[in-house]
Amino acid sequence: MSQEGRFSWLRRILGREKATAAPLACRELVELVTNYLDGALTPGEHARVESHLADCPHCTRYVEQMRLTIRATGELREADIRPEAREALLAAFRDWKSG
Repeated sequence: MSQEGRFSWLRRILGREKATAAPLACRELVELVTNYLDGALTPGEHARVESHLADCPHCTRYVEQMRLTIRATGELREADIRPEAREALLAAFRDWKSG
């Protein structure tokens, strides 16, 4: 092992070399998209999302579809949703999350 590689952990600890974050999977992006669009991610999470979007045309299209949906629906408040529709949406998300 080279001298350079032998001490890479020490440079990371001292802050001279940033540890590379694990790549983001498409499913993780789906879970983070709302916070991403709201600007509520940490700088590290935001960078991971941006990196993924740079390489994944499917997720890029998904994020753009979410942006278009938000623009099309405007500001929808919880009070605007009928209780039965709210419960159906929550059940769908619970089922998706558990599946």
